[in-house]
Amino acid sequence: MIPIIRRIIAATASAVALALAASVPAHAAPAPAQALQAAYATELATNAKPEPVARRKPVTVTGTLKVQRGGKWYPLTNQVMAIYFDPAGSVGMSKVGTVRTTSTGSYTNRFAATRTGTWIVKYAGNSRFRPARATDSVCVYAEGRWQCPVSRTNPDLDCDDVRKKVWVGTVDYHRLDADDDGWGCESYS
Repeated sequence: MIPIIRRIIAATASAVALALAASVPAHAAPAPAQALQAAYATELATNAKPEPVARRKPVTVTGTLKVQRGGKWYPLTNQVMAIYFDPAGSVGMSKVGTVRTTSTGSYTNRFAATRTGTWIVKYAGNSRFRPARATDSVCVYAEGRWQCPVSRTNPDLDCDDVRKKVWVGTVDYHRLDADDDGWGCESYS
């Protein structure tokens, strides 16, 4: 008798749960993922410069924020973005400031270069505009650009460019250390 009562109670609870689920109106609030699909697409660009940069010199983080409407991109004005810095290594990123876009959708902010790492700009978005994120890495050197990897903004250096004996350590980005003793351009000593 008791097992039959348990089955009746379980069946009744299931029926009530189904009835409640079916009674939710069709115009209920959309899920967060659906809300993001309705928001306009955004595009965030950033550039941290100069690259590379000497320690304690200014790094300028600039860029633009745009919104797509009707298949065209337009400046997104008067929007606040957070700027983070993620130093090379395992320290982790930290927020270093905020910036607001101008009437042209552009933004700029300056910081002191302390160490090599990645500058990250985040736009949180809102109910109308999707969030966006952009990054740019900058190598910070203490003595000379030979301490930074060869890149588009830091072309390969030769000893004739450096014109002095330099300590390159174990990472000889510009191949200045011919005998692998950590010193480059020893002919200038």
